[in-house]
Amino acid sequence: MNTTTFAAAPVSTNAFVATSETAGKNPLSNVFRIKPAASAVEKAVSTTTSPGVQQAISMADSLVQSYSKLKVEVLDRSDRALWSLLEQVYAYGDSVERSPLKRETRQELIKAIQQRDLQSVPTNASTMAVAVRYVFSDQSRQSRNNYTIALEKAAALGVATNEFADFLAEHGGVTKVVEKVFDHEADDLANAEVLAKTLRDDKKSRTDLVGRLYTILAHSAQTTLDYNDVLNNWVPEKPAKKGKAGNKDDTVDPKYETGRFVLFMSVRNPSTGKYHVAQGNVFDRSFEDQLLGSIAERMGADTSELSELVSELEKQVGFGAAK
Repeated sequence: MNTTTFAAAPVSTNAFVATSETAGKNPLSNVFRIKPAASAVEKAVSTTTSPGVQQAISMADSLVQSYSKLKVEVLDRSDRALWSLLEQVYAYGDSVERSPLKRETRQELIKAIQQRDLQSVPTNASTMAVAVRYVFSDQSRQSRNNYTIALEKAAALGVATNEFADFLAEHGGVTKVVEKVFDHEADDLANAEVLAKTLRDDKKSRTDLVGRLYTILAHSAQTTLDYNDVLNNWVPEKPAKKGKAGNKDDTVDPKYETGRFVLFMSVRNPSTGKYHVAQGNVFDRSFEDQLLGSIAERMGADTSELSELVSELEKQVGFGAAK
């Protein structure tokens, strides 16, 4: 690890204080508000199982028995026999999904799985996934995943509950259905890529805006720090370019570029109310952007609100290109 010594230069201006308060309110207090956590609506869960849920669980138990017979008693061990059972599971999952007792039935199935397998079940697991997990308890995770994917693809395509086995036969079985990209999935993938790009662009924009905002605050800060101790430099040296001797790699890589800020770790003394600086750190631009991005993600202000404030403050302070 390299070490570098910096002396903090005093920077002070009243420009920000004079212009950032409007009607006695600091606009930064609104921008730096914490994003509210998603409120979870608490729902009361009955300790007694209703007759409708009991019936649904009995149906699931009958499917478990059918699976046991398929493994032990049924002479037809062909794929078709498995597909027929999967068709019954498909019909069962569809009935639970459409039932007004869906939530209660899922809870009972998940509870039974957890007690039997001594493993947790994701709360966001689909109904088909829960049904498959309940019936095919001894199958490998990969097999259960394949069954679930095939069932969910059929549901998305609107395959009738009595035609699932034929659907598998038409497309070559479970594995082929899992591998096949249907038309609606291609559209979903395209939409997902567009959404992912939009989210990446928004995150990059917010990260940049938070960096610009801190630059404004640093330029007009009233409190300065005289720090003459050694700063830890966490920026790794860029590896030499492979190839002919003397060739220099001029490509910019944030992992090897020094960040714009210095991160001071401090501890407050409750007796004096003062902060004792334990360490100063200089990080690479990549890590710094991760930190700024995390701060941006926690901020309650939306991107347009943040952008408007940063642009206005840059104009007031008199530096930085308003973007």
